[in-house]
Amino acid sequence: MASGDWVSKTLIDLIYNPEVSERGMNCVAFASGSVTNFEQAVLEAKESKKRFSICLLLTDKERKDGEIIGAIKRAEKLGVPYRILNGFKFCGSWQEAKETPEGIFEYQRKSTHFDLKLLEIIHEYEDESTGETTFDLAILAGYMRFVRAPLLRRFDNRIINVHPARLDVFNEDETRKFVGDNAVYDALSSGETKTRSSIFLVDSGEDSGPILTSGPWINYEVTYEGELSLTEESASKHQEKQKAASDWPALRFTLRAISEGRFGLHKEKFWSDGNPVVTFDQRETPYHGIELKLTDNSYEPFIRTKTDELIQINK
Repeated sequence: MASGDWVSKTLIDLIYNPEVSERGMNCVAFASGSVTNFEQAVLEAKESKKRFSICLLLTDKERKDGEIIGAIKRAEKLGVPYRILNGFKFCGSWQEAKETPEGIFEYQRKSTHFDLKLLEIIHEYEDESTGETTFDLAILAGYMRFVRAPLLRRFDNRIINVHPARLDVFNEDETRKFVGDNAVYDALSSGETKTRSSIFLVDSGEDSGPILTSGPWINYEVTYEGELSLTEESASKHQEKQKAASDWPALRFTLRAISEGRFGLHKEKFWSDGNPVVTFDQRETPYHGIELKLTDNSYEPFIRTKTDELIQINK
């Protein structure tokens, strides 16, 4: 498949089309913890000249270890309305539920009802806005729950997530290799010497949807007696470094580009895993999407062509 090829507008389903709305793109964010990514999304929205807004934050908890979670504190500081729906009280403990098939089934059933309740909150917020707010995009910003069918149908190919590892490496069964909560540690322990963040569209699988943007590479630099060493602690420190240097620029670039109508999905071309080919400015992108690189102290977007050439594109 030839990345960089031009695509007719009739064959592209834009993630958001600014030409059909005068109000700009409205976003709802989901979070479970400190969510610096949420803060970065709000800051980018404030700089976007009203191309998009983060209108509401939904969290699945109010406190962690007795303290108000960072997501709520950031929402209050940034002036973003928020709603809380306690996921643990609603669904119970996943650690206990996964011990038996019956427990898994019951947890999944409760999780679907949990998402139905979240959808009710979203609809109530939209109704209260008297037509001024209809959500166009959902952002998972450190949200530690699988999104179920009710939200997937409401935001079909309109939910983005930030993943702390590359998603273009595969296992022998052709599933993605570095997925889940321990993706950074898994990547480094498998021999990767650098990592990058991925922004992708959420589907019903685990970190399996179409990739929009791959953030800048971050070298793993923790050493011990002259050699690279790896522990869970060192992987965690590396991931914290990666947030600012790869998560944030990739998320901010992606949100701005979606709000400008630049990202879309090809209606007729698909990868072997079933994901549609992502388009950017009417050009096919490679499997890993648009690449960001640090150039002269700024992050610049590139598209890799079929001849493996990197071509810089306009921000």
